[in-house]
Order: sequence, then structure tokens, then C-alpha cells
Amino acid sequence: MMWDVDRSASRGEMACRGLYVFSHESKLGNAAAHRLFDVIRTPPSASDAPRSFSDYAVERPPDGPIEGLPGVTLATLVG
Repeated sequence: MMWDVDRSASRGEMACRGLYVFSHESKLGNAAAHRLFDVIRTPPSASDAPRSFSDYAVERPPDGPIEGLPGVTLATLVG
């Protein structure tokens, strides 16, 4: 409900399309933020000029430990 009561001309009609949580074994983290951001990708599908969310494909690994990032697990809360 974070955008239900916060309307702004700059944001318009925002909606949460996915919420992904990365958990680390260490309090200081097991991976840098830029490596975590590379795990979830949203390349355009087949459209030359994407205009809506459905024109993108969300690519992510399955929930659980992430291959190549030891000590990091992924949990999908919305998506």
C-alpha cells in the first residue's frame, strides 16, 4: 500500500511489480550491491519500443541460494 496514499505528478500511477529480498550470511554482506542488481534483469521482450510493463520479461533465478554469490539467498515476496 506504499503508493496508495502518495500520489504525485512526477510518479503518476506507480505500482509494485516485484519485491525481491536478498539475505546474507554475514552482517556486513556477502556481495556488493551492483552484483545483486545484476541478478534480476528486465530486458525488453520483442517490442522495438516498449510502452508498458508487459513489454518486458523479468528474468531472475529461483528462490534460494544464488549461484555465483556464496552466502546470498533470494526470496520473492511479490512477483
